[in-house]
Amino acid sequence: MNQADEPSSPPQPDIIPFPQSRVLPSSRHKPIKYLGQGAMAKAIGAPERQATGHWCSRCQGIWYGYLLEVTCPACGNRHG
Repeated sequence: MNQADEPSSPPQPDIIPFPQSRVLPSSRHKPIKYLGQGAMAKAIGAPERQATGHWCSRCQGIWYGYLLEVTCPACGNRHG
């Protein structure tokens, strides 16, 4: 079999990871701050029970966003 007979594989795209969506709190012994709701959740009036919780490592707290919100409402951090 020569190179002409081998099937060519398609080029692999670069994988861009989602911004650390599974970051754990740094210390489980400290109280966790409530940071509020994200801008989209506030804008549409989504109840907190329908929002998704997100950890902000900068603020050391949890905030709640709607759908795919990724920006902390307290500090603007987008990396968990």
